[in-house]
Amino acid sequence: MTTRPTRVPSRNGPRRWLRAIAAATALVSASLFSPATVASTASGAPGAGGAPPETSAPTFAHSYLGGVSGPRPAENVDLAGTWQFDPVTTTTCTPGPRPTMGPMTCEDTPATEESTTIEVPGGGWLKQGWDDLSVADYQRRIRVPDIAGPQATKLAFGAINHRATVWVDGRKVGSQVTAFTPSVFDISDYVEPGSSHLIRVRVEGRKALIGDDGRYTVPEGASWSDDVAQGIFRSADLQVFPAVHISDTFVQTSVADRTLTYDVELTNTTGMARKVRLTGTVDSWNDENWAYPAVPRRMVTVPAHATKTITVGPLSWRAGSESYWWPNIPHRSGYRAQLHDLRLQATTAGITTSRSRVRFGFRELAQDGDHYELNGRHINFRGDSLQGANYDNIDHHGRSDAYDTLPGFLEPSQGNGGWPQVVDNYLRLNFSGVRIHQIPATPYMLDVADARGLMIQDETAIRGSNNRQNFITGRDNMLQHTADLVRRDRNHASVLRWSQSNEPVVGYTDNPGAGAEFDEALYQTIMAMDTTRPISTDSAVDATAGNLAHANYTVFCHYADGVYPAAYTESVCNGPAGKPQGQTEFVWPGDNTPQGAVWFASGSLRMRGQGASDVRPYTLLDLWSSVVPGVKRTDINVEWGYPTAGLHPLYGEDNLSAPWANPHIQLIQNAFNPVAAVDTGFWNANKISNEAGEWPTTTGSVSPGRATRALTVFNDTLHGTRVNVTWSLHVGTSDGKVTDHGTIKTRIALGGNRQLPLAFEAPDTDQPLYLELQVSKPGEGVLFHDDSTVYTVADATP
Repeated sequence: MTTRPTRVPSRNGPRRWLRAIAAATALVSASLFSPATVASTASGAPGAGGAPPETSAPTFAHSYLGGVSGPRPAENVDLAGTWQFDPVTTTTCTPGPRPTMGPMTCEDTPATEESTTIEVPGGGWLKQGWDDLSVADYQRRIRVPDIAGPQATKLAFGAINHRATVWVDGRKVGSQVTAFTPSVFDISDYVEPGSSHLIRVRVEGRKALIGDDGRYTVPEGASWSDDVAQGIFRSADLQVFPAVHISDTFVQTSVADRTLTYDVELTNTTGMARKVRLTGTVDSWNDENWAYPAVPRRMVTVPAHATKTITVGPLSWRAGSESYWWPNIPHRSGYRAQLHDLRLQATTAGITTSRSRVRFGFRELAQDGDHYELNGRHINFRGDSLQGANYDNIDHHGRSDAYDTLPGFLEPSQGNGGWPQVVDNYLRLNFSGVRIHQIPATPYMLDVADARGLMIQDETAIRGSNNRQNFITGRDNMLQHTADLVRRDRNHASVLRWSQSNEPVVGYTDNPGAGAEFDEALYQTIMAMDTTRPISTDSAVDATAGNLAHANYTVFCHYADGVYPAAYTESVCNGPAGKPQGQTEFVWPGDNTPQGAVWFASGSLRMRGQGASDVRPYTLLDLWSSVVPGVKRTDINVEWGYPTAGLHPLYGEDNLSAPWANPHIQLIQNAFNPVAAVDTGFWNANKISNEAGEWPTTTGSVSPGRATRALTVFNDTLHGTRVNVTWSLHVGTSDGKVTDHGTIKTRIALGGNRQLPLAFEAPDTDQPLYLELQVSKPGEGVLFHDDSTVYTVADATP
């Protein structure tokens, strides 16, 4: 840290906190949270002059956000609630010529606010109004449970941004730098079971971790946003384990070999070596009766004060493909993917000392040359980039970490379907996958995706395109964050790919340390933690630069061929031969316009027709923000200063009451449908639409008599190559008299598409002709329906 010029400290933090409280109170009174979802306390948080306000803040403590898998402590004490809070340092930063890009000039001053209280986790200190705070101390007294026998006592935080230093009774335990991932401190040597102790946690937020060059040295998630959570958020727990316990488990499945393997970490915190018997079972989360492999017993000696990893397997997986994890493709209402539980227990001296549960899916994704294969079958990705940072400032109501505090990202509550409804909305749109962009998801969000069959691309919080992170001075922090994220999420069935960074190298910035060597370091960090998934980078403009030569790695471009901002594109970027192609950000920032809504659909379908492995326009929150229930509107990202910046999304809860009847939503559903069938020339003629976002703007033209049109038909399903296209030609209206009809039966390879001729008899009429298309697969019923294709009959008799 540099010594920065002093300034008069601002007291805007407490005033913003009061506004945040008013917003939170309004949310609660509107029943967006259920009583079981929000825990409130009567004691205060900072107000003017340090006095607690009359209304307390919700703690936003939701134990389920930590996920269903992991080691089970013998005792867990929830530390959510009111903590003493001592502001230490205030930092204000002045940007350069571009408000959200490039290095900043920052000034530190000692905080003048008095010691007060704050809610933990409470969404962090930004959520509670401390705008300019950069360093603060949290304190509270804890009583340590006393379990039978030796124990390991851990202070576990669901997330801290960014550096946390812990003291117990004035004795320093240690420091960790994290970003959106758990921060866990073993305090066994500093506490006495059954006694009480004073805990102090100093947290340095991202403004405290700015280097001499005015750039962040931490992967802070969204360089343009001031609303990303800072301080302690998500959860705070005191966990007590037996001194010898299971500390981590990693399940690895191979469909190619039909085997199950798992790595188990056993930790011994005692002063002598311990013999441990490890046993376990595999059973069905769905209550199915699969022929599971027997889990063998293992006898292990764990040295004193050490962690030892043992590998069990490969074990033969005897269940068939019905036991595999499959995404919800094509969309089926109420679908639940097949998941399994590995339950382990460690026994020392005849006493069971530790238990662990890991929920997993039996599946395998591989990058096979120029495409991906899921469970040995060609798979394409179609979906969205979920930008959590832009859901933080809803209706200008305070600040938050959206994934931990907004009801649309939580369990269903009164009047709100929560995150499960979001996943169902994505799937109903025919999205097969979502990239969790910049702000890592909570484990709960991944749990829901696991169960409902939504494929996830898990991305680090490392960002290059704003030129506000230094990959040299912050290198260790970036690599550690990458390892932490992979370790946390690698057992989730829905996480099929790792995205190691967003736009690390772009033409208009000069990010220190960016380049192939840094990309390689990120790649090797992931591979050291998990070799079972492909890895990619979402890049800017160019898919060839920095495309590492590894067979399981590729780069996907954004805004291809310089088509930016807000222009139509259908380019799949043409990266290195033999690697997957596609485009994974486009349309933005025109996606909040009616015409951009059409491009969202039409550009995506045209890329699919070129065989793109991944298609992701950017981003649905700008087009339909209420895909997350309860969100009326969000402000469009203002970082670039374009005419659309600062405008609200095209559709939100306040202006789209029936989304599934909306023609733009229906157009997106059809464009993303895994078995879409379209008149190729008609879609090409209408792909640009007009400023009003009309579809269609141009009719096709046929002559009386025998007419032939070219259809493009897709089979982006994972089962069965037989596809039936049923068509009918209507006169005058889409439900008018049928003048011709038929069925085309064909075979299309999984993950592929075919051009098929459609021949029909066009009547001599001055009325329009409407082509109705339906696609079905044997045993699955009608999967696609569209009647928007319109023809005029040329040279029709007057």
